[in-house]
Amino acid sequence: MPVSGPAFGLLTVIFPPAYLKRLIPALGHVATNIHNRLGMTDTPPAETAAGEGNGDGGGEGIVTMMPITDRLTKSIPFAGRILPLPAGTWHPVMNVVNGPHGEVLENILVRVEGHVVTGLIGAEGSIQPVPESAIAAIDTSCHDDRNFMSRVITAHPPAMECWFTAAVYPSSINRTAVIANRLKEEGFILPPVLLKTGWSYSTPAGDHNVNVETVTIFLNPVNSDSTRSLRSPQDWTKETLAQQPAASDFVKRTDTWIANWAQVMHDGFHSDMLATSEEEHARLARDPAAPLPGQANPLD
Repeated sequence: MPVSGPAFGLLTVIFPPAYLKRLIPALGHVATNIHNRLGMTDTPPAETAAGEGNGDGGGEGIVTMMPITDRLTKSIPFAGRILPLPAGTWHPVMNVVNGPHGEVLENILVRVEGHVVTGLIGAEGSIQPVPESAIAAIDTSCHDDRNFMSRVITAHPPAMECWFTAAVYPSSINRTAVIANRLKEEGFILPPVLLKTGWSYSTPAGDHNVNVETVTIFLNPVNSDSTRSLRSPQDWTKETLAQQPAASDFVKRTDTWIANWAQVMHDGFHSDMLATSEEEHARLARDPAAPLPGQANPLD
């Protein structure tokens, strides 16, 4: 089911999903050898631990810029699991390997219509178990009073699952500088406000360790005729939403969408993408900012 470019084909070998390792045991040994050769089983050298001056904005991790012309649809291998993608064509922006032993992989993806960004994805996942203490604040975003909606499904640490929606300035996105510069180089335009929706999940892995994944999806809410004039972040605050029917409608549709899409991401975490049919997956994948089929993508 996953459709990906050459770069993500390589990621399948480096971080093979659990179901592939069960089907092809030798793949696990290959991945381990690659991890050893890449130094991912030991502390990164000091000169590379900060991204070798890539200006990633987070001040952490080894940053790799990806070929943004790659076209990704439906789902991709991610951190030894599967990351389902919302509707449309997504393009990789960069990967970041974090943690003293390279335990956490971060992927940044972008979706565009014309030259306007319609979506950004920031996904972080552990590629090996991490200590419970490392994820103490993973669900913080789900408890923010500024959220439009929050749902906590499991709240018994170390197991946890939740999702939320909220509005943000693009400048408040982690690694904004490097993302914005990369998009500008490609001629892509970030909207003045983005609707942020996030999903976080952790499962016990024994010995006070956990496996964890957080997926943050930023949608462009001002790319339709009804919302095009609502370009100030003040139009999208929780307090003013009732005075903006078009904004309120977009938020409600996003709330409904993420409530269903969270289950698809849950299935992807467990590498079970057969839990929904292809037709149902396509329907659930269509977020409120998704381009209509046939709309222009400048990288087509």
